[in-house]
Amino acid sequence: MAFRFKLVLKKKFLFFIFRYKFRELALNNLLQEKKIGQFSIINLSGPYLSWLGLLIYKLDIFENFNFISCDGWPYLSKKNSVNVWFGGTILKIPSLYLNQKNNYVTASNIFTKSQKHIQFYPIKISEISEPIKKKIIIAMNFKKVSDKISLDIWKTKKESILNNLSILEKINFWDIDEMKSLNVNQKHSVYMNLKSLLRLELIGAIKKSFSKECILIGNDLKELYPETLKSKFEKNFLKKYYKGNICLDFLAKDGDQLLYPRSIEIIESGGIIAQIRTDESEKIYEKFVNEITFNSKKEMIEVLNNLLISSNISKINKFFKNKFDTQKFNIITLQRFFYNE
Repeated sequence: MAFRFKLVLKKKFLFFIFRYKFRELALNNLLQEKKIGQFSIINLSGPYLSWLGLLIYKLDIFENFNFISCDGWPYLSKKNSVNVWFGGTILKIPSLYLNQKNNYVTASNIFTKSQKHIQFYPIKISEISEPIKKKIIIAMNFKKVSDKISLDIWKTKKESILNNLSILEKINFWDIDEMKSLNVNQKHSVYMNLKSLLRLELIGAIKKSFSKECILIGNDLKELYPETLKSKFEKNFLKKYYKGNICLDFLAKDGDQLLYPRSIEIIESGGIIAQIRTDESEKIYEKFVNEITFNSKKEMIEVLNNLLISSNISKINKFFKNKFDTQKFNIITLQRFFYNE
């Protein structure tokens, strides 16, 4: 009987406790899992359940209980806990908590490099058969740019950027007189502004080449293209558009992370991602890297054209299922943060 009791104590529980229910969307299918490796997953998110989660955390009864919070409510300080700041870099962390060791962000860039980056991976990927007819799905928002420094840099560097999309992640590119007097927050803002201007340029090129094959989704895009569908922040809204279609991704607005909430949702939904290439692309996409990634405007058009006529869509989907449905990548993430096993 005593031996059985010890086994029960060794079971590990991971509580997700955060107030803002919409953050469930950012975690995609992760919270649908009952168990990831040694961790039993318990979702106590939302305006009511999060208080229960906070109580369990405060009681601190069991050493095999672990906690993840999102966006600082509640803020967790014990060693068995992690605070994840979604939709931002280390600049999003309030100064009050900046020196705490258990803060992790979902994005970083050359101005906000951090070892405190948390990486979740796709899970429970929808299976698809070869679609008869595919569409190009562009679902995103963008920031309107009026900053003079950003507009001036874009004007002078536009062609260089369009011929080498990853150049924005190279420190040499930013060796510009206009940037030298800016603080890190200002530099970060210019970085995001250029990414917004780049998105608009690439979307315009896609519309010009593939107008009839495009479905646009996003309130910001609707101001430019009236046929665009409005955004809906509802679970599964985008999944029906992503599944079996070619889904554009220009990386996170504030970093060059290949896998982040939007791209993970595309893959989990059975969408075929078409994405700007990064240093991680070959490692993650392996033999399909040249079919689904691009590093220039011209190459993007070629990749999309090839995907529209490709018969490899179901094979790419099967590759993602085989790679990620094992859970091993998410297991490594959780072990790193809680046990370093």
